[in-house]
Amino acid sequence: MNYKNPKHKKDEINAVNIQLWAIIIAFISAGISIVITYNQKLDLENKKTPLNAKQLFNITLFNRILILVLSFVFLYVNYVLYKISKEEDEDLKAYILQIIASLLVIISGIIALYVVGLSETENIVDVENPII
Repeated sequence: MNYKNPKHKKDEINAVNIQLWAIIIAFISAGISIVITYNQKLDLENKKTPLNAKQLFNITLFNRILILVLSFVFLYVNYVLYKISKEEDEDLKAYILQIIASLLVIISGIIALYVVGLSETENIVDVENPII
């Protein structure tokens, strides 16, 4: 792509680098979700679980906060790309939709975090859906 402003290329590379790191962290969060789900499966089978209720609550809370932070990072990246595209006189429809989608993910992340905060340590597996 030919940029009208050479700074935009550097800004887009930085945004993509941030996105790459965020994706790596999202994979870590998915791994945490797998551990939570596996622990829940063992509990339902009345088998010994590697995590007790307090540990499970703390891990779930951490994971929800991590997901919310990632959601803000992706919103930031979408905004940067929108801003670059606007200054480059590109079609903005896709970028606007991405920003709206990011805002909806943030809203759902806030609700999910609130639900975890409301739950008791002992019943976290009953209200928590660890899937990202």
